Amino acid sequence: MKNNIFILAGLAIAVAFTCCTKDFEDLNTNPNEPASVSPGFLLTASQKSIMDGMTDSFWGSRRGMQLARYWSCNQYSNESRYQFRTEVTNSKWSRFYAGPLQDLQLIVDLNTDSPDEYGGYGSNGNQIAVAKLLQAWTYQMLTDAWGPIPMTEALQGVDNTTPAYNSQEEVYNGILALIDDAASAMDDGAGPQGDQVYGGDMMMWEKFANTLKLRVAMRMSDVAPAAAKAAGEAALDGAMIIAANEDNAQFPYIDAAPNNNPINEDYKTRNDFAASNTMVDWLSSMNDPRLGVYFNPAANTGTFVGEVYGLSEDSAAVTDFDDVSQRGDLILTGGFPGVFFDAAQTHFLCAEAAERGWANTPLGAEAHYNAAVTLSMQWWGLTDDVAINDYLAQADVAYSTAPGDWKQKIGSQKWAALYMQGHEAWAEYRRLDAPTLNACAEGALDGDGSVPARFYYPLDEQTLNNSGYSTGVLALGGNDGLNTKLWWDVN
Repeated sequence: MKNNIFILAGLAIAVAFTCCTKDFEDLNTNPNEPASVSPGFLLTASQKSIMDGMTDSFWGSRRGMQLARYWSCNQYSNESRYQFRTEVTNSKWSRFYAGPLQDLQLIVDLNTDSPDEYGGYGSNGNQIAVAKLLQAWTYQMLTDAWGPIPMTEALQGVDNTTPAYNSQEEVYNGILALIDDAASAMDDGAGPQGDQVYGGDMMMWEKFANTLKLRVAMRMSDVAPAAAKAAGEAALDGAMIIAANEDNAQFPYIDAAPNNNPINEDYKTRNDFAASNTMVDWLSSMNDPRLGVYFNPAANTGTFVGEVYGLSEDSAAVTDFDDVSQRGDLILTGGFPGVFFDAAQTHFLCAEAAERGWANTPLGAEAHYNAAVTLSMQWWGLTDDVAINDYLAQADVAYSTAPGDWKQKIGSQKWAALYMQGHEAWAEYRRLDAPTLNACAEGALDGDGSVPARFYYPLDEQTLNNSGYSTGVLALGGNDGLNTKLWWDVN
């Protein structure tokens, strides 16, 4: 009987192969594992993955938003005191490298190696350009978090599982090269499919390229002034920059999961963060109208009260949520957008460029400063011109009378305007040293007590890529520490 079954089975297989050979490939193709991939899907996934990573409860909220002193922890407050979770460091490093950076590189490779096959998803050049610009943006965020990182040997998969690290100077030069390569690749053809940021509008991506180049140049300005000036002036030549809120590079979240803002999703089940006393006190002292948009009044008093930054877990746990200001309603909505770059940031950069004597700035330092503050107010829905002008006329705000030098003036207002862009605010604080950020109330748990200058490298890198990790530590001067300053941080 058993032999008969085998014989019958063999006959069935033979018949299948002789009669149905032409359909065999279709029948044995898993629709959930396609053999080819749409660059449009890769681009959408990359844009969302980057922004999800920047806004989630760990990389965004527990690191960026707290290091910038925008929020304080209601509970589990050790990160407020610089004791960061090893598993988050591991996961975020791998998430950005193995996720969007790899997917964006695949877009570049597909359009380079098989241009005829993939040209229907937008011109090959424009697909490559947008992918490289998003890579440049991501690499800057990563190097500003860690310092030396893999770049020239990164994204090679099994061909190189232990990439060497590039010094931060090399990374910055590589970022500028990526931006220039992207600009050179742009053509008059169709923009890329799947672009959720600009809908394939290549004029907007040209503005993004120039503005990102300006930011990269400015970050280098204190340590490589000649190269920074040359790059910054080139970026400003022709004034094709993100100059109005309509130009902002944003990821458009929607109300419904899984495409809602991660902050909104997190808030459905828990509330770990409140307004930081640093931010509330500064906004209050400046009579800043953004205070009531950024935060809600404390429920028990109807006044704005920030939670003390850097409390121990025991102290944070006993603080009544209703005694302190909570995050504003707007940022907790599902459709609150994630920002890659906004016009206010551009004008602060232009104000600084004017102060440094760079050519091609459209306006003077004061005019750009005023434009930056105005655009920030308007983006947050504050459209009363009289109220904005009154704010700008205050002695502590007006460019001519605000305290400190131009770095302090620009740095303080830029910090206020970068709210919800925690990692960028942290980077600019380290570079400009403004405003003054208070120490942890109950002491730091790691580092020397000052605001961290970087993060420790992931433990996985130390164990799985020790040779690469060693090159990174060497480029740091031999110290993988929280307070080891980065290449551009010379103040």
